[in-house]
Formats: sequence, C-alpha cells, structure tokens
Amino acid sequence: MDRDMLILNISRFAAAKDESPSGACLAAGVGKNFVSELKRGKTPSVAAVADLAAHLGVSVSDLIGDARQPEEAPELLACWAELNEEGREALLHVAQGFVYSGIYKNDDPAAVDQKEA
Repeated sequence: MDRDMLILNISRFAAAKDESPSGACLAAGVGKNFVSELKRGKTPSVAAVADLAAHLGVSVSDLIGDARQPEEAPELLACWAELNEEGREALLHVAQGFVYSGIYKNDDPAAVDQKEA
C-alpha cells in the first residue's frame, strides 16, 4: 500500500464531502491523528481503512489507490482537492473542451484498455 496515495485520497475524498481530513478521520472513528500517524510511517489496520472508506462513501480500493491510474493522477487529484466548487466546475469545463475538441484526445488503444481494467 502506498501511504502517500492513501493520504492524498483521504484529503481528496474528505474535500468532496466538505470535510477536513482530520474531521473525516474523527467522524469515521479512526482518530483525528490518523493522517499524521500515516505520515510518520504507521501502517493502518484494515479495519481503520475500511471504516474510513465507509464514512467517505468510497470503496477501500478507491481509498488506498488500488485502481490503476496514470502517473499524473496524484498531482491532478491533489490540485482538484484544493479547488472550491466553482474552481472544480471551471476545470471540468476546460477538460471537457479538450476532450470534445478531439485535438488532445488519446487515441492509443492500450490507454483505453487500461482505463477499462
């Protein structure tokens, strides 16, 4: 398990619920210092990760970052987590414009297969 990815995902999913990471951890019953402990190298219990995932409304796989993602995704997700609702809508609009224009669309069949995996 990649602790950095877990920490990033806690921040991202908590932000989506308008919660701070420590607030989400406290509400999930894993303790408000859960993220700090991860940063110090503590390995979380499966039960704690499951409880936090349930509170955040995501799967354990989503929370620990088990899904295959491009290498750029953590940086993009970190930026997304920092944006407010208006910023997220603006960024989504720009990204959709890129996709719909066809200019920047990924035509690599291997990339399409990886997204479906």
